[in-house]
Amino acid sequence: MVEKTSDNLSFVGWKFSKWFTGNWSTIKEILKVGVPFFASTFFLDPMYQQFIGTVIGKFILDCGEFYFKKVTL
Repeated sequence: MVEKTSDNLSFVGWKFSKWFTGNWSTIKEILKVGVPFFASTFFLDPMYQQFIGTVIGKFILDCGEFYFKKVTL
């Protein structure tokens, strides 16, 4: 069996889709913090920032996860 290899200083064989799926858990953790933070910056009252930012962030993350995963309906 012949193995495909990539030489040093080369991106031969590298695919964004493989990188994305391999790092999905890390990307998801970053989004869990970033999305609610940026979503909450539109509200002035701190109570609404936390609540609405979390709700909007959770909604966006759930939509993204549904889109990228195979889901049995």
